[in-house]
Amino acid sequence: MINWSRQIALGASLIVAISLSELLGEKQDSDPIELTSQVQLFVDDFLIQEMQGVARSLHTPSKARENPVLVADRPWEGGLSLEAGTVLYEPGQGVFRMWYNALPSRDKPDVVESLCYATSTDGVNWEKPNLGLVEFEGSRENNILLKGHNWYHSVLRDDSDHDADRRYKLAYWQTRDRNRCGIWVAFSRDGIRWERHPNNPVIPCSASGDTFSVTQDPATKHYYLYNKSRIRPLRKVSRMVSDDFVHWRDEQLILEPDELDEPDTEFYSMAVFPYGSQYLGFLRVFHTYSQLMDVQLASSRDGINWERSARRRVFLPLGFMRNEYGGRSFDSGMNSALAPVLKDDQLWIYYPGFDNLHNAPALDHYGKIGLARLRLDGFCSLTSTSQGYVQTKPLRFRGNSLSINAVVRSMVGDGHDPNPTWEGLFTNAPGGQGSIRIEIQDEGGQAISGYEASSCKPLQDDGIGQRVTWNDGKDLAPLDGKVVRLKFVLTNASLYSFRIGE
Repeated sequence: MINWSRQIALGASLIVAISLSELLGEKQDSDPIELTSQVQLFVDDFLIQEMQGVARSLHTPSKARENPVLVADRPWEGGLSLEAGTVLYEPGQGVFRMWYNALPSRDKPDVVESLCYATSTDGVNWEKPNLGLVEFEGSRENNILLKGHNWYHSVLRDDSDHDADRRYKLAYWQTRDRNRCGIWVAFSRDGIRWERHPNNPVIPCSASGDTFSVTQDPATKHYYLYNKSRIRPLRKVSRMVSDDFVHWRDEQLILEPDELDEPDTEFYSMAVFPYGSQYLGFLRVFHTYSQLMDVQLASSRDGINWERSARRRVFLPLGFMRNEYGGRSFDSGMNSALAPVLKDDQLWIYYPGFDNLHNAPALDHYGKIGLARLRLDGFCSLTSTSQGYVQTKPLRFRGNSLSINAVVRSMVGDGHDPNPTWEGLFTNAPGGQGSIRIEIQDEGGQAISGYEASSCKPLQDDGIGQRVTWNDGKDLAPLDGKVVRLKFVLTNASLYSFRIGE
């Protein structure tokens, strides 16, 4: 099995041969798609030529039963927020790190907005260390990093910066100083002690919305800021670019509601991150009639042109609302989602949740922080409940191996069990074993000798890095550099992604 945990891109950890932003820049429709060793997802149709008997499924993250995992329980915390916030996992240290906001609330209206810090060894139980940096009521025994910033912030770890004092980069919204209102930035060696840029704000209020996230192109190292567009009246998403995290330029509208959306749809923010061969975005959708907010999945191959996956279904749904039992989840009114953290072959997605509506008084927004988990690459799958196939467009094959992330199902029993398993109900083949076979074709769609689907050894397991092999130990090295098509033949199976190995 191939360890795909080392092969995907989360934040700035991916090293690629070409820029994601330039991936489509020179490509013509007739040109083959250049494949690298990155993970290839099926959240869009970019790679797909034809599908028969296969449908795209959106997979909802599983919310942790321990939720909420972080709440306001300190004197300097009125309410909490991760707007847009950051959680990183440092594998070398075996620790999760969270930067979050402490906000004033109805019972603590005099609390000053603060950027705070928490750590965890398991990602569920969090500690708020005494940092000794900022004074609160005569004491520095607290976990406050910065005082006086507002609401939205985003932290980026940048190991490509040769200046160690700028390894961590922070962007945050600040309105307390009306003469210097806008997006401010700060830099840090360790993510704890921050030095504000002397010429803040780097983007004034007049040039940016108050919600945003920052990310970095893994190849070019350009920084991108996805913010609430200034274009009115509807909320929508724009993008700006920077070479140094200080000077921002080229604002461009990249995503707005269209005729397929309900008339009360607006886009409040989007957390963007590189993943495999593309960008993904957790789009926070604001429903203005109900004043609720939830999250959809969006994807892009260049960071500018975006698609919303799986017919715009909700990716991270709200929790249950108040009902006759008097219950209400902490995330029943509004939520959003941060860029995922990779841990133990899972994607851990942290999110702020609120049990009230957007138009509630600001001091009544008592946020809590939740956790949801998703299978590695598990955003969408191509699924067949009987038999179907997926054929790709022409691809420039560069590598010597092929592996897939998939689930293959089988029927338990003979199909006459009066109490069948869920897997049994899912399949339409009593007693049958699901499988995936892959055929490698030439550019015209004809099977290449030795790489036919009939010669492929069927994959019949649930695994994230299942190696594809053919009879007689057929090696893929002869295909390196050639233009091919891949045909995935699915029987009672779900295909999440594939990867070409070197």
